[in-house]
Amino acid sequence: MNRLSLLFESPPWLIGVGVMLGISYAAILYYRTKVPWSKNTNYILAGIRFLLVTQVTLLLFGPLIRQIKNTSEAPSIVLAIDNSQSIAEIEDSTNQGKIQTGIMALRQAFEDQGYLTEIRTLDGPSALTEISFNANSSNLNEMLRGIQNDYESRNLSQVLLFSDGLYNLGSNPAFHPYNFKIQTVGLGDTTRRPDMNLNALLFNKIAYQGNNFPMIAELFSYNMAGKMVTVQVEKGGAILEKRQIRINNQNQYDQLEFLMEASESGMQRYTIRAVPVEGEFIISNNSKEAYIDIIDGKQKILLVAAAPHPDIKALKSALESNENYELVTYIEGINQFVEDKYDAIILHQVPDRRRKYQDIIQKMQSENIPAFFVYGSQSDINAFNDMNGAVRILPINFQKDQVFPQFNSGFGKFLYDQGNIASLNNFSPVSVPFANYAVQTQAEIMLYQKVGKVNTQKPLLLIQKTNDWASAVMVGEGMWSWRLQEFAKNQNHSAFDEMISKIIQFLSTKEDKRRFKVYPVKNEYLSNETVVFETEVYNEIYEPTFGHKIELQITDDQNKTTGYTYITSEQNSTYRINGLENGIYSYDAKSTIDGQNENTTGSFTIRDLQLETTNLTADHSLLRNIAAQNGGNFYAKNQIEELKDDLLGEEPMYKIYSSESYLAIINMKWGFFILIIFVSAEWFLRKYNGSY
Repeated sequence: MNRLSLLFESPPWLIGVGVMLGISYAAILYYRTKVPWSKNTNYILAGIRFLLVTQVTLLLFGPLIRQIKNTSEAPSIVLAIDNSQSIAEIEDSTNQGKIQTGIMALRQAFEDQGYLTEIRTLDGPSALTEISFNANSSNLNEMLRGIQNDYESRNLSQVLLFSDGLYNLGSNPAFHPYNFKIQTVGLGDTTRRPDMNLNALLFNKIAYQGNNFPMIAELFSYNMAGKMVTVQVEKGGAILEKRQIRINNQNQYDQLEFLMEASESGMQRYTIRAVPVEGEFIISNNSKEAYIDIIDGKQKILLVAAAPHPDIKALKSALESNENYELVTYIEGINQFVEDKYDAIILHQVPDRRRKYQDIIQKMQSENIPAFFVYGSQSDINAFNDMNGAVRILPINFQKDQVFPQFNSGFGKFLYDQGNIASLNNFSPVSVPFANYAVQTQAEIMLYQKVGKVNTQKPLLLIQKTNDWASAVMVGEGMWSWRLQEFAKNQNHSAFDEMISKIIQFLSTKEDKRRFKVYPVKNEYLSNETVVFETEVYNEIYEPTFGHKIELQITDDQNKTTGYTYITSEQNSTYRINGLENGIYSYDAKSTIDGQNENTTGSFTIRDLQLETTNLTADHSLLRNIAAQNGGNFYAKNQIEELKDDLLGEEPMYKIYSSESYLAIINMKWGFFILIIFVSAEWFLRKYNGSY
């Protein structure tokens, strides 16, 4: 419905002025004037001139048309359906069909009464005929929040939530108020059936070849007292180990630890399975899988020291807390040097004044082994300055100074936990040379020297990396006190151990200079995720290039290979693959770059989310709480007709929206055309009757 009214920006009495001007103009022009036309024609011409002048005058006074437009919106009802796997595990296909038929009839009844309806699932809007109960996670709060956001400021009458009340992602929906009514319909079964549930499997994702690693299984048993249960570890179809336990109670929890040997390198899949027993209702929750990356060796770090020192113990303890590193210590006269291929070297007060380790230093330089230099009282300052690549120490009178560490907030070589910075800044002082320091351009300062309460720009700890070599430099000794002090205050060594581990990790990481790289953006995907491959191709000066044809082959752990082909572009260098089953996959990517065949290989895993089978006992009390807190009621799945009668007994409430607009008549095209019509009509009549 539209309502129109005329408004004037000027005082109302000016309307009379406009009318008077029109009358006056028409009278002057046509009153008692000798004309060659009839009296009636003269009246018509006077009337046209009156209308023309009056309209022009009124337009100059700025009239406005006020328009009020009313529209109505029918009420909406959203039928929110929990389409998770937990419902499919309990409700057979016949029951699922009955549920969908009931919802379809309910929807039709609402639409016949004038309601707008929409079907929503955990995945979003959906057609009822396309719903299958296969979602591998349940986030009821996210579904209801999505409805609230999409229907903001709209005429949402209420939401009908069909669910078993089980959620395994997001927060509890009963703790969140919503701005619409919610009626809940309970699906599933609240009866606790005889069942074994392998609820969790705990394991480390990385193990080293030749070592033993634990896997801990948590088994819950319900209504199975008196049964004997076998739990076994499987790999490649073979049973590696099994245990038997007796279920003594109706509800029992057992924790079983298996110690496995890491015999093969690479990604390995282990399955922990509780063998089904007679009378068990659900067996899909009897197993869990573990994907463990077996590494064929740790990174080897060599620590060379001029003499025994407490710093050595602190460095050793920090690195040994990280299982990725194997530390070898060499102090001449204390232990034997072990010849090996090392990924990084720590030089504590080496090179020393006695030049004891020249062979090791020469090997480090010839092989570009990254080095962590720790300067101290036994260091040869000239050799140290020539060798470290990050800083030159220019001593003043060869005196010592006691300085505190101060973290450089602009440090960017690697990320350092913000929570550890406060601990690091409160570490005790260390001994450094009283000197001037010349920092090399490629070096970055991690710690500054703080003298008393004065922050200086002198470096305490620096890191540098060039194309050929990387090094870190600590210009003082006494780090051992940092680790002890941190434990005394915080009962941990988090700040110190992270600093040392990150430095060694930065130094020992090899820069990948390959011109052709194809790799998954993650090493592990869940079964509901898309596998995304990133592609990088470079020319001889390491600039990115595009338009290359990539042939990608993916092989699963059953040796089935699938091929894919794609072409890179500047706008998109990724390739996405969906529908891969759980398991371990290897990939081989090939392309031709500047006439040369290039390839790259790797592996990734896909594992089942396994959230929906963890608990299959419906939680209708949650649905009752949601309904009660949001102005609705709870209905069982066999009460859909009752739900329909209750809601259809209410009259649909339409929402009226009013919008008001103001239109300036002078800007309207039809006003211009009316003026043209008046002028043309007057001119035509005068001309037709023999005048001008």
